Amino acid sequence: MRLAALVTLLVACKGEPAREEACRCKPANMSRTKTVHETAPMDGVTLLHRLRRHVRDVAAGVNPRDIKVFDDELRFAMVEFCQPCGDWVPDRLTVEEMFPLARLDQAVRGVCMGLVLRDGTTAWGDARPQECR
Repeated sequence: MRLAALVTLLVACKGEPAREEACRCKPANMSRTKTVHETAPMDGVTLLHRLRRHVRDVAAGVNPRDIKVFDDELRFAMVEFCQPCGDWVPDRLTVEEMFPLARLDQAVRGVCMGLVLRDGTTAWGDARPQECR
């Protein structure tokens, strides 16, 4: 009897699930450094070009190792692009997890783990924290 009362009490006290906290990190969406291949630091348009290159390389069947090297470089660049929220970009995160590549044709520029679309909305990648979308 006591066990049933305890279980009932615990279930009743459970209440609503905890709400996600508001996003406290605001990415700069701009890199301060440039790579050897770039003449200026990466911005949202440059990011979009790099994402399109990734998709083209995959579709063209480029050597998977070359794609991996390019993707790793992009992931490292995203750590700085997303600052001060660089911890959103963990090791081994793929481009497909960071960005909604299915929406790439509708994009006008990239942001930290998202794409700004022609209609002004932003499509977020799966890896961006839910509370920061």
